[in-house]
Amino acid sequence: MTRAAAAVLALSLLAGANGCCSCAAPGTFERRGAEASTPGDPVALTPPVVRALHFGDFGEANCQQAAVAAAIEEAQRRTPFDVAFHAGDNLYDCGPDWRSTAAAKCAFAADGASVAAGFDPPHDPGFAEEFEDALGPLARAGVPTYLTLGNHDVATWARCVPVGDAVAVSRAKACLEVAHRSAAWNMPARHYVVDVPQGSPSPVARFIVLDSNVVGADYGGFTLDDEIAFLEGSAAGCDSLPCFVVAHHPAATAGGHASDFDATFTDRMARLVAAAGGNLRGWLAGHDHDLQHLRTAEGLDVFVSGNGARDRTDERFERAAPAGATLLYGSVRWGYALLDVSATAFTWRAEDERGAARYCCTATLAGGWTPCLPVRCR
Repeated sequence: MTRAAAAVLALSLLAGANGCCSCAAPGTFERRGAEASTPGDPVALTPPVVRALHFGDFGEANCQQAAVAAAIEEAQRRTPFDVAFHAGDNLYDCGPDWRSTAAAKCAFAADGASVAAGFDPPHDPGFAEEFEDALGPLARAGVPTYLTLGNHDVATWARCVPVGDAVAVSRAKACLEVAHRSAAWNMPARHYVVDVPQGSPSPVARFIVLDSNVVGADYGGFTLDDEIAFLEGSAAGCDSLPCFVVAHHPAATAGGHASDFDATFTDRMARLVAAAGGNLRGWLAGHDHDLQHLRTAEGLDVFVSGNGARDRTDERFERAAPAGATLLYGSVRWGYALLDVSATAFTWRAEDERGAARYCCTATLAGGWTPCLPVRCR
């Protein structure tokens, strides 16, 4: 029995006694589109290959988080990660503690993305308790974990902010998460770029981390126009270098948040995606608490890995949004994803809380990049 399976068994017994989340019966429903019903042969990637962990919505210390963390640890033991990306909702339910006098001193620099020099963040035990402790093995292995802001991280709904100015509070919460640093928490700015291998004059892949909270609406003094400008500048060179966006909100989904795609949200998301000039290989997201692979009408592959700590077992992936998007794979299984990238190909692989591969796809460069086509998992 693997460490992950042992963790799930133990946590299931604990759930039966304590009623912890839904650990006793993780959902197993999966839906595969026609293209994924007959996957092709797996494709070997030519070295050098970068391996990235893609996980999301992990920010609550519960039995699901423990099971997924154990499986991530096993995956790291099998084939070490070069880097990890967490796609937001880092601290449930309401983000960091913004109420202290020290927290009120957190301010953004002139760029509106990084924290002004000289700020010493106050101690907030929530960072360790809700997120970092579960990733101890990954941190000790030296794997850098990069995060982006989710909607819960800057939440200002009534149960999170019963009093106070919503603009100031959301800005303060974003500032505190950007300012925080640990072996398991790296967020250099609200938006930033990570080239991997880091420090290499010839990176294999680029990851553009965005604050997608502005897609729903501008907030905290932050605007969609600023995010568009940042993506447009960061995507320079992505015609030759494999580039991926990391953002909390998916550019397409067949999960519960498909209802977000009203006319305004759809238009704002389309403007952000278009800023990359068609040079993105994939969009790595969370937000929907499941595992999904979709393709937009324009051909962008969208990958959702958001089942780290809160599941939605009743999801059936019946409608993809926005219009023209296609679901290739959807699952309510707890889990995470792995992204292997070379200069001429990449593979995205969804794994469940027992470390079993549920779905794989591969894109290749052959006179132009193909879509990520379903393949049998190795």
